[in-house]
Amino acid sequence: MRYRPFGATGKAVSAISLLLREAPNMNSPAAWRALAFSAMENGVNSFELTAGSDVLAMGVGEALSAVERRLIFLGWRLRGTVAGKMTARDIAESVRGGLQRTRAGYLDVLMMDEAAVETLTPDARTYLADLKNSGVCLQIGVVGDGPVIDDCISNDLFDVLVTPFSLVSDWQARRRIRDASAANMTLLACDPFPTSLPGPARAEGERAPRRGLLGIRRPEPLAAMGGYGFLQDTAGWTNEDICLAYALTEPAFATVQVEAWRADAVERLAAVCDKDLPTSVSAQIEMARFGQVAAERRA
Repeated sequence: MRYRPFGATGKAVSAISLLLREAPNMNSPAAWRALAFSAMENGVNSFELTAGSDVLAMGVGEALSAVERRLIFLGWRLRGTVAGKMTARDIAESVRGGLQRTRAGYLDVLMMDEAAVETLTPDARTYLADLKNSGVCLQIGVVGDGPVIDDCISNDLFDVLVTPFSLVSDWQARRRIRDASAANMTLLACDPFPTSLPGPARAEGERAPRRGLLGIRRPEPLAAMGGYGFLQDTAGWTNEDICLAYALTEPAFATVQVEAWRADAVERLAAVCDKDLPTSVSAQIEMARFGQVAAERRA
């Protein structure tokens, strides 16, 4: 495992981090504890827990209690709803519950998705600043790639941005990364595995996309996907390996956030961090990406 500085916090985080939220067959604290232990054994020290699951928080908390708190980077994600408002009381109850169940003492970062940010009440924004000043949550962050995120980048309240990034990310995603870096935000990548790749439509009778090892829907056969056929032709690399390794080459990111619910999947992803993407593959990715841009302009 390789490690990178998390902004100016003084902490180092693993090159990949785990986003943990409700998942099939993960219905007990023991299941989450085992997954967290497996991740730590493979060098992962950064975890983001999604609010709403007591068994998740309790299980991960049991695992994290086995190591020194200062060695772990812990995030807590709040999810909003378009139908309601996110008040100071909502935030306080969620943070208090998360700290009680994980026994973490404090949160390195309190994350909010776009819906949560859009529905923040004035008292909630004030409360977020109070949480930082009190040391309960050391940083406040946002997740997403919509218009509300651009507003957050220019707001001093927010310190961290988690945004999608993959080998097919467009110029808008790359512009957002530059803007956030210029605003001294710490960046994390998410969704490094594209759900689809640019290319011709499937012929009649061709099989639909199937799920890969991580549960990611991926096209098959990849050889039919235009310039991205090399994803299945590179010896010693799977298509998920290449996608993750590419995201890891972006220096702006402190870590690349992934989802996995099996020990073997965590181990395989962690192994990618110790591999350097072949130079020929990096060149093929850029040629495929710019070739697709040119094709879109011609259309």
